[in-house]
Amino acid sequence: VTIAVLPGAFVAPGRALAHVTFDSQAEAHFDFEQAAKAFLIGDERVFDQDPRYGLIVLSQIAGRALSPAVNDPGTAIDIIGILVRLFVTWGTPAEEARAEATYDRVEVPELSVREMFDDAFTAIERDGSSAVEVVIRLLKALSSLALMGDAPMRDAAIYHARRALACAENALTLPEDIGMARKMADFAFQDTHPEDAFRNVSSP
Repeated sequence: VTIAVLPGAFVAPGRALAHVTFDSQAEAHFDFEQAAKAFLIGDERVFDQDPRYGLIVLSQIAGRALSPAVNDPGTAIDIIGILVRLFVTWGTPAEEARAEATYDRVEVPELSVREMFDDAFTAIERDGSSAVEVVIRLLKALSSLALMGDAPMRDAAIYHARRALACAENALTLPEDIGMARKMADFAFQDTHPEDAFRNVSSP
């Protein structure tokens, strides 16, 4: 059984939840109704089975803090720190040995690091782009995550650093602030000119 959706996925009639491969003898004994009942479909996402939902909620808190009505960049900066700690924990290999699979004929897709970064940082890049203190802290955070030694995390951090700089260059007005942001984003460009690099990053 190959699961086609992860917890938190939006599903509607016609979307496959799983794909089943079996030999001719097993087909007659497979209970498709029982397999369908193994999926819980509800109206709301839940934290305990859906880690991406937690990242989205944290990002929403930062977004509200950065709204003109609230204007609280300190809370957004605190959220960035929390997100870094979460990704560092996620990217640190567990010391204990992996347990044997209980159900060795069920395949589940991996969580995408790139999608988790999208959930966590996209709104902050947009909503915090006019606050230089938020931009600098965000770029420092992404620089730290790029150095974790995890290739997918490095790629995601570089993409979002380039995106954060592009948003900041559109929103910041002081040349000094833009210069600081570009300096903090240097790690994401290497030999590529900053004005060209963001256009060369593949879309999510």
